[in-house]
Amino acid sequence: MINEELKGSDYNKDYFVLVDFALHSGKKRMFLYDLKTGTVESSFMVAHGEGCGEENGSPTTFSNIPNSLCSSEGLAVIGKRDYSNWGINIKYWLEGLDDTNNNMRKRVVVIHSWSGIPDFSIYPFKIVQSQGCFTMSNNALTYLDKFISKQENKRILFYTFKS
Repeated sequence: MINEELKGSDYNKDYFVLVDFALHSGKKRMFLYDLKTGTVESSFMVAHGEGCGEENGSPTTFSNIPNSLCSSEGLAVIGKRDYSNWGINIKYWLEGLDDTNNNMRKRVVVIHSWSGIPDFSIYPFKIVQSQGCFTMSNNALTYLDKFISKQENKRILFYTFKS
């Protein structure tokens, strides 16, 4: 599963983030995994792109095309921390490593927060959709930001899929 580009690099071998878009948007579906213990360190609510279509609170399609307003599938790395106009004013660039998501940076598909995303499950209700970004609650991104800052500059893998 690890992309050839990452072998021997400075990616984090202890943690990774997984987004399971098969889960309803009203449920926590972004997971921070601890690879040493094989457990979920934390889980979060996360929006998917409004251009993806939706069935049962889950996206029906994905895209790597600019202006599609879709989320992308595949392996990525959480990149540089930067200023955001949304939420707590922090965003993380995503560097897509697969053909299905290698335009993430060009498309400005990032991790950011927004006050309209809840911290807790609201199933069977849906959360709002994004324009393709992985949008979290302000509290969730505050937690993730503190976690990432403790990782000694090791890049964290980020994998999105629909099972």
